[in-house]
Amino acid sequence: MKIFLLEDDYSLNQVIKSSLEDHGYFVTSCLDGYEGVSQVLNHTFDIYILDINVPGFDGHQVLEIIRKEHKLLPVIIISAAMDIENIKKAYDLGCNDYLKKPFDFEELFLHVSYIVKTIYHENSKNNIIDLGYGFEYNLEGQTLSKHSHQIELTQNEKLLLDILLKNRGITVSIESIHNYVWGDKDIEAVSMRSLIHKLQKKLRNGMIINIRGIGYKLLKI
Repeated sequence: MKIFLLEDDYSLNQVIKSSLEDHGYFVTSCLDGYEGVSQVLNHTFDIYILDINVPGFDGHQVLEIIRKEHKLLPVIIISAAMDIENIKKAYDLGCNDYLKKPFDFEELFLHVSYIVKTIYHENSKNNIIDLGYGFEYNLEGQTLSKHSHQIELTQNEKLLLDILLKNRGITVSIESIHNYVWGDKDIEAVSMRSLIHKLQKKLRNGMIINIRGIGYKLLKI
């Protein structure tokens, strides 16, 4: 699960980033709205966490841009602004949640965890997704197991499984996989095929199928 964080306080930025990464999320963070807009327009994320009062484009403006690009992707506002005008504006622009500073980092994680479970995986039970054939995926720890035995995954394997799982039963294009797993990094086609092959070997044969020339699909049971 990929999270975008916009927070101009460097220390707080790094603590939030580290805290979320400790919970298994992949976090891209920036300190100002200019870089924030660039990230929003050029990369794909699952959850956006935005401070309001940042240099350049403020959080409200970044939220507007997100909503023009992505109508449904979840956005959490974190802000010391306590007045109802700022809160109302954030919700009017389409934020999903508003967390007032200061907050406990575990509180932020609970908000993120709730969004992951309710928006992305409504049918999960106790943060566990049944993939079939004895395989289970733990949303909270982002771990894969078979008959309760954990299967080690690399970071790229987690990202690949994540995007396939969110689109389960739907073909995910090669371009979308590239953007989600590697971002702007140029890779050889063989690198993607190698990653797909490695993840296929850790799942049951036939769970991930290749739609030739288009992309890949994680089958529903």
